[in-house]
Amino acid sequence: MKKAMDSREVGLVMGLIAGRYVFQSEDLHYGFWPDELPVTPDHLKQAQDLHSQLILSNIPDGVESILDVGCGAGGLAKRLIDKGYAVDCVSPSGLLTTEAQKLLGDACTIVQGPFETIELNRTYDLVLFSESFQYIKLTPALQQVMRYLKPGGHLLICDFFRHPREERGPIGGGHPLPAFHAEIEKHPLESVVDQDITKETARNYDLVNDLLQRVGVPIWELIFAYGNANYPRRSKWLQRLFRKRIAKLERKYFQGQRTAETFSHYKSYRLLLYRRTTAAA
Repeated sequence: MKKAMDSREVGLVMGLIAGRYVFQSEDLHYGFWPDELPVTPDHLKQAQDLHSQLILSNIPDGVESILDVGCGAGGLAKRLIDKGYAVDCVSPSGLLTTEAQKLLGDACTIVQGPFETIELNRTYDLVLFSESFQYIKLTPALQQVMRYLKPGGHLLICDFFRHPREERGPIGGGHPLPAFHAEIEKHPLESVVDQDITKETARNYDLVNDLLQRVGVPIWELIFAYGNANYPRRSKWLQRLFRKRIAKLERKYFQGQRTAETFSHYKSYRLLLYRRTTAAA
């Protein structure tokens, strides 16, 4: 039986295609927006470059080999290779693996499959997660890190986590931050850097929200107007059939809640660097 295609995976590839066409960018990650950088579509590629530079600047001296877990379309791996690092990648997405292979060629090995179950035959100076840690369960993620990280090596995570809130927010994703800290304490990992960059990354949401309100909402309304005018019975039947899904999409994307303020209330975006202090038991 043919495996079903993950809608999130399709969405990431669609974002990559749009980014290439509109912004000339190979990146799928958030941008890093310092106060002096205007939050406009024209500056998105610059903000994404600053995000990558922030990660590169936090790689410790002496690192030679890197495992890039959840490499996306390979944009960050390409930067790492250009800096002289020996890079291997892990990609759970078949569609994104194809895109990464186009970009990286034979410059590195890309292992396709979930990080939780992959088998590698070497260890690394640095294991890197750039906005991919949130997709892997905490316990198996850190167990695999300890398998493939050399003693004295480093773990670098650049991703967002959830604040504990009683109410459920409109923006999903991210491990609970207290649960992450509790899991980290079970392993011989010493904190080196813990940089809160929520303010600088949350600004992506103001950009996205503006796009949704200016472009998404009119297109969404036009689709329903066209269906109701030209195929009234079929349109009304489909709207009844999918009313819960339609309501969820409208609540999530078209009610103006996906803003920097909302993101900052529910999420904490951090750059985290840990050093492995001992060998495995």
